[in-house]
Amino acid sequence: MSHRDRLRWALAAVVGAAAFAVVALVSTRTGAGVSVDATVRGWVLNGLPAALRQGLDHVARPLVIVVLAPVVVVLALLALVRRSWRRAVAGLVVPAGSTIVALEVRVRDVFGTGGDAFPSNHAAAGIGLLVGVWVVWPRPVTRRGLVALTVAAVVVALGNVSWYAHQPRDVLGSLLLVGTVTAATFAVLGGDVANLADDLADDLADDLDGDLDGDVSRSAGRDDGAPG
Repeated sequence: MSHRDRLRWALAAVVGAAAFAVVALVSTRTGAGVSVDATVRGWVLNGLPAALRQGLDHVARPLVIVVLAPVVVVLALLALVRRSWRRAVAGLVVPAGSTIVALEVRVRDVFGTGGDAFPSNHAAAGIGLLVGVWVVWPRPVTRRGLVALTVAAVVVALGNVSWYAHQPRDVLGSLLLVGTVTAATFAVLGGDVANLADDLADDLADDLDGDLDGDVSRSAGRDDGAPG
């Protein structure tokens, strides 16, 4: 991972943290935010059959965590044996760190929301473990693998809302939290931590380089146009 890519991951972590805070405040302290949250919750509760909603809850809350936690630990140990220590560390740090931060934010009521459900620690653990699987998987993750992980993350998100455990804002906050912890971890560790197939890694590098070049060009344009 290049220095430029690490900078971009660091920027993604900053943006993710800011978005996390915005979601916490807007969804609880503005009429529009509360309304959108209630509308999405209504879609889930009224649009899905009760049996499916309860099944999603069972999958997302106990099952995913119980099944994936030992899988991630074993794969992380295998990564260490293969001398991929960065991926091993990231695979453990992302789910553990996300869950710990989620619990701390809830217990301390950091944003003064007056509740104890934002963000969802179950969603943070489940989605964090999916990221852990991605990072410590023995082979680079392909596009199909990312699609499968994304579908699983959607199941976790729905399952934490479908049986009255959380509001959608709690799950969205968890998603942003996991994304922030993931980006920060990638920025700090660097190396092969992203564990992406070559085509995906190249596409990501091109996107990151293009964004950075665009930022530099815009900055240079502003400097050139500034009065002397």
